[in-house]
Amino acid sequence: MASKSNKVNVWFPDESYSSVETRTEEGHPVLIIIQDSLKQFEFKEVFGWNLSVIFYLTDAGENGMTGRDEIGLIQDYCEYLENKFNDNPDKPNALFLFRETYDGISHVVWRVYDADKVDDILQKVIAEKDHPCEFDYEMEYDEEWKLVEWYLQDFPKKNK
Repeated sequence: MASKSNKVNVWFPDESYSSVETRTEEGHPVLIIIQDSLKQFEFKEVFGWNLSVIFYLTDAGENGMTGRDEIGLIQDYCEYLENKFNDNPDKPNALFLFRETYDGISHVVWRVYDADKVDDILQKVIAEKDHPCEFDYEMEYDEEWKLVEWYLQDFPKKNK
């Protein structure tokens, strides 16, 4: 008896990003970079895992924001992690969705296909202390992307 294949051909949209500036309840600034191209992504169930990583920044000022150097360091490190998560460019395993910075943290979310692979990579990074600053992460199954719904809305455009 032949087994059925669960193979799915996934089409990935061209990446496009937007930035959103908002404020916390305390009035501190929040800067969010969102991959807009995933707002209409048709294969959400394939990337059903939500990886949330919180980096604790060391150079935050009174308003909770940090300098460009530290933001650049976190951005570079996130690209490094993403390359580890996606060792096969033809079959991405993790899709960057957003990064938000506020109150001394940088919160980054990826949508993930194979959670075990990503967890193994992050556990190795922690064990080898291969990270620029302290961080925590959480992986939750969220096939309908409810955890990130707010970030997928159409934000009002700023008048220039």
